[in-house]
Amino acid sequence: MSVEVDKQRLAGVTAAAATIAAFAKLFLPFHLIGSTAIFALASAIAATLVIICRRPLYEMAGKVSDFLIGAGAFYVLVTVNFLLLSRPIVPATHLIGILAFHGLFLIFGFATARSLNVLLVILLGAAAIYLIAIARYAVMFGDLEKDGYLHDIFGFGESAVFVTFHQNMGFMFGMAVIALFGVVSNRIGAIFFLGVLPAALLFLFYISARGALVAVLCSLIFWLGAELWLRSRKVTLAGIAVIALATAFASGFFYRYALDDKSVDAKAPDAISRTIREIQDPRPGFRLQILARAWYRIASEPDKLLFGRGIGIYPVDEGFGAPDWLLRSTEGSKHYPHNVHLEMLYETGVIGLLLFSFLTFTPIVWSVHRWSLLSRGEKACVALYVFTLVSSDFSGAFAYTYVLQFFLALTVGITALRRIAEANPSGGTMAASNADFSVVGAEI
Repeated sequence: MSVEVDKQRLAGVTAAAATIAAFAKLFLPFHLIGSTAIFALASAIAATLVIICRRPLYEMAGKVSDFLIGAGAFYVLVTVNFLLLSRPIVPATHLIGILAFHGLFLIFGFATARSLNVLLVILLGAAAIYLIAIARYAVMFGDLEKDGYLHDIFGFGESAVFVTFHQNMGFMFGMAVIALFGVVSNRIGAIFFLGVLPAALLFLFYISARGALVAVLCSLIFWLGAELWLRSRKVTLAGIAVIALATAFASGFFYRYALDDKSVDAKAPDAISRTIREIQDPRPGFRLQILARAWYRIASEPDKLLFGRGIGIYPVDEGFGAPDWLLRSTEGSKHYPHNVHLEMLYETGVIGLLLFSFLTFTPIVWSVHRWSLLSRGEKACVALYVFTLVSSDFSGAFAYTYVLQFFLALTVGITALRRIAEANPSGGTMAASNADFSVVGAEI
């Protein structure tokens, strides 16, 4: 018994180190301490513990060999694509960075699946720190967005840093909302969540964290749809169709309204006003213009549709030069299509897009297939993966969106543990116990 407890605690420490490494560059207070040092230290600890705990991870990997084959094929394609189409223009360190950091965070996410409760607690703790900082700033200085943008609540002193606060904070708050839904286990907790949810959504709207707002809604709709799928597949499919049609209609109506709206406040910070201004602004740096240019090039060059233009070529085509890896950022590294699936189509063609779509959507299908067997914590982590996937299709970059790889592998790890439990019901219960917050939450 004590050996099992020690293994669970070691799995928890591994999950903590891996989670901190995954969010080291996203959690704003870490930048005041030294995010690079925290990232390096947490990664070293997590990698060491992964090596120590390699045997259960090998067993897990054996249960998802189909996914590993698909992942291997995809990254072989990425490598060949780079060598044949990108190498004369893009430095080799860009490819090295993709393979090294993607591989690292895939391993970290896979290992974290053995102790999901630690991940959920860390996300809630990060949101609590943000709330404390926001409350402190509001008491001392008043409105957070008095001049139309989120102020420097952490005291960085550099506008280039805090101008993107709303994205980082929105991402963490959105994940914390889903994590909270994963830890409530009774009626009182559910009532508390229903009280927190509207306030959280309003705050995301207020700071104009549009991607996070949409991602939260998509994640909760996915969770509700998965629950409904167990009861009636026809009703679920009909609901999906209705939501898709309503979204398309509302988007089209809003777009036409935004084009004709002449009364929008030039400094209003809310999500709707900011979106209207971006729709009306013809400057090339806004998301709609970026997406339109990418689609135009894809449609106008059908000879490159099958194999794409090469990994890292998009910023070159935009005129910003070649990207590089995390350790040596360039101007080209800051420019990407803001949609990882579109980026795959642009740079690796239809073949790359199909392989990437297999990797990103298969774990969701697996999870829905076993939805009735998953604990609440496991369901929350699958919903967190949906959150990161939606976020990546709003503003993600394939080479640098490491959190996507982390949660992708986390979801695959949940499936691996469930397959182990199914194959060995008497000895495979660790998956359920480690994923159920109400069972092991007191150990933290």
